[in-house]
Amino acid sequence: MEEEKLAKSNWRNLINIDSVYNSDRQRQALSLFTMIAFAILILGFLLLSNYDVYSPILSVALLVANMTIIACTVYFFKTGKLEVVSLITMLIIFIMCIALIYTGGKENTALYWLMFYPVVTFATLGVKLGLWLSGFLLVCCLGLLYGPNFGQVDYGFVEKSRFMASFSLVFIFSLIGEFFRYKSHQSIAEITLAQKKDAYTDQLTGAANRRFVTSHFFKLVSDNPDNYLPFSILLLDLDHFKSINDNYGHDCGDTVLIEFTKMLESHFSSDSIKARYGGEEFVVILPKATIQIAEHIANNFRESVANTTLLNVDSKNVALTCSIGVAQVNKLSDYNDALKQADRCLYKAKETGRNKVVSAFM
Repeated sequence: MEEEKLAKSNWRNLINIDSVYNSDRQRQALSLFTMIAFAILILGFLLLSNYDVYSPILSVALLVANMTIIACTVYFFKTGKLEVVSLITMLIIFIMCIALIYTGGKENTALYWLMFYPVVTFATLGVKLGLWLSGFLLVCCLGLLYGPNFGQVDYGFVEKSRFMASFSLVFIFSLIGEFFRYKSHQSIAEITLAQKKDAYTDQLTGAANRRFVTSHFFKLVSDNPDNYLPFSILLLDLDHFKSINDNYGHDCGDTVLIEFTKMLESHFSSDSIKARYGGEEFVVILPKATIQIAEHIANNFRESVANTTLLNVDSKNVALTCSIGVAQVNKLSDYNDALKQADRCLYKAKETGRNKVVSAFM
């Protein structure tokens, strides 16, 4: 029953938890650029203090890595493309790691410098890309250490085996840590979304509530004004609703509200916002609709309500009508004034006989 009532409602699809994902993105950015700061200092120090010891291949690799990392940092602050910068940075460091293994570094100590790679890669790229890059480096290490000789430095058997065992453990532990961090983050996101949807839902009718309009819909309009503005407001009120509660009881009154909500969902387009504002008062927001169009739509709905049985008590149909006030919003800052206009129009419709549509255009 509840699923059927909400089947045509897609306002919940507008609810997002961008703040949760933005927080995780901020964590990734802070992690990446803190590590980048250390990397620039360390790579610069190693290059300056050992340029006469390192092979030309390693020296060039370190220099290119440092310059690319700095360029990526500048690129991020200009574009904000964190994923692209993270991937390029990790690829450059990957190439530097290959150069380290191949040349051996200073006194064949290069292998020690590779241990950080899985930790950094998983932290900055996440599970999927971290697994691919770290796994590929592991395969490359096996090939360079145990495969054919292509001119690379020769390491001792014990040194190679201990490095592979240690690197594999770091790889596995980093994967486990990032995998469960990701799962935990997803669980938190799902709980947050469910709580947000519940907070924005009218518990009786399943429609959106006033909080959804003021706390969430406003932000959507602010972020994407071309998708919504101008929009029209319909303020609807069931005529003589108090008499339903007085004569038939509050359960019958609740039934009327639920059935009326279903009518709102079925008569108005899926991109419109239908919200219960309190009691028997509802608001419908029609995106990209002028007041003339909204007035026509409102009249069609008013006639439909008058011709529909919303309540049947003891085989007796109880007739109901609604009054509607209409106003137009041209920019978001005008919303409160437009809502007051719609409220005045609604009051006028009530005052002049009910079962009417009155617009601020009239």
